[in-house]
Amino acid sequence: MATDLQEHLYQYRFASDVDQGLIHLAASGGAADSISEGPFFAGRVKHPRDAATLLLTLSTIVRTHFFDARPPQMDPIVTASRSLVRWEGFSGCCGAYARLDLDECAFETEQRRFGTTNVDFNPEMLTHLGRIGRADEVRLSIEAEAVTLEHNQSAVIEKKVRLPRRWIKGLSEVQVYQSRLELKQRFTPALLIPLIQSAARIGGSSQHLSISGGRPRFTTRAGASTIPVGGASRLSALRTILPIVREVSLYADERSGVHAWVGETDWCRFWLVLSPALQRGFSGEGQLLDSLVHDDWQERVDAILELLAGAETSPSGPAETIDPAELATRLGCTTSAARDSLAALATNGLAGFDAGNGFYFQRQLPFEERLVTRDQPRLRAARKLFEQGAVQMLPGESPGNTDAEVNSNGTTYYVRFRPEGEKCTCPWFSRYQGQRGPCKHILATRMTLEMKHHD
Repeated sequence: MATDLQEHLYQYRFASDVDQGLIHLAASGGAADSISEGPFFAGRVKHPRDAATLLLTLSTIVRTHFFDARPPQMDPIVTASRSLVRWEGFSGCCGAYARLDLDECAFETEQRRFGTTNVDFNPEMLTHLGRIGRADEVRLSIEAEAVTLEHNQSAVIEKKVRLPRRWIKGLSEVQVYQSRLELKQRFTPALLIPLIQSAARIGGSSQHLSISGGRPRFTTRAGASTIPVGGASRLSALRTILPIVREVSLYADERSGVHAWVGETDWCRFWLVLSPALQRGFSGEGQLLDSLVHDDWQERVDAILELLAGAETSPSGPAETIDPAELATRLGCTTSAARDSLAALATNGLAGFDAGNGFYFQRQLPFEERLVTRDQPRLRAARKLFEQGAVQMLPGESPGNTDAEVNSNGTTYYVRFRPEGEKCTCPWFSRYQGQRGPCKHILATRMTLEMKHHD
C-alpha cells in the first residue's frame, strides 16, 4: 500500500480478525460514545448475487490503473445513512470515481443509523464475493469496530486499513465536478454494448459522443450536439453491470469534459465518473480554490458541523441530503457562502455531491481546519503574495472589470477580470486556461479585491 495515507482520520479499536466463520473488517465509526450503540447498519441483502457483482465491479475499478501506474488503494469507503448504504472508491490513477448507492429496499433492515468506515477489499474478500449466488443468504453489518458479511459461514481475515490522503483530495475535487454535471441522455443497456465494445478498440484517445435516434456512437469530430468523452476505453468498466441495470444515464459537464455514467435498478445506482482525459486524475485539480479563497467560510464551519451533529442525534436520524439554500437560511448567509463552507468540509472528505438529486451528502469523518489549506499549495502561495502586498490594482476598475499586476519572484504578471472570465499572463494559466482552477496570481488578486471592498 502507498505511504501517502491520511492516518489521523481513523482510530481503529482492534485488528481485523475472524470469529465463528464471519468476516470482520477493521473499521472506524464516528464519536467514541457511539461504539456501544451497536451497528450503523444491519440487515439481509435481498439481491445477493447482483449486489456482489456491483461490489466486485467497484473493486475492479479501484484496483485498475487506467494510466498512472501507482500502487492501488483497495479500500472502498462505506457510509450507512437513513435510507442507503453508499460505497465509494477511486481507480489507482485517481481518474475514475466509482460509487454504489444501495437503497433501503435492497435490504431487509434490522438496524440503521449514520456512520462511515473504510474497509479492505483484498483477494480473499473478492473470492468470497465471487462465490455468492442468487439464492444465498447474505447478511451485512456495519459498525464502529467492524464490517461483517455473513455468507454460508465463510471467513476472510482482513487487516485494519487507513484512508489514503490522495483519496481525500480526490473526494474534495470530484464533488465540485459532480455539482456541474447535467443529464444528457438515458440509454437501455443493450444500446451501450456496441459502444463499450468500440471503446475498447479505440483505447485511451479522446472521442466525442454522437447520439442519433437514441443510439450512441463515437466520432473524432466535435459537433454542436456531441459530448466530449476523454479516455473512452475506461467505459469497459461498465460491462459487468449491464446485465443487472434497467437503464444507464449519461451526465456531462461540457466545459471541463468530466462525464458520468449511472446504471440504475429499482434498488440501487452505480456511478462511474470519469476525468476529462486518461492522463488526468481527480486529485489536486484545484477546483475548490474558488470557494476557499474567501476567508469567511471559517466563521460558519463550526456551525455547520454542529447542525450535522444535531441531525445525527435526532429521532429521525441524520439529514439524508444537504441543501445549500436551506443551510444558508439556517446560518443567515447567502447560498454561495454556504457552498463555500461545504467546500471547506469537502477538503476533509466530509461532503460529497449527488448529481442525481442535486444535493450534497455527508460522510462521518473528523474535521481538521489545518487540512483545508495544507493540500492547497496555490492557495498558500496566493496568501503569501497577498500578505506581501504583491498585487497592485491598475486604474479604470469598474463592476466586473478589473486589471492588476502581480509581482511574483521578480516577474510581473498581469491579471484581468472580465464578465466572461479571468485571465493571467503566467505560464500556468497559459497552459491550462483555467481548466485546473485559478492560478495563484488570480487568487491573490481576488483576496486584494475582497479586502478593498470590505474596507
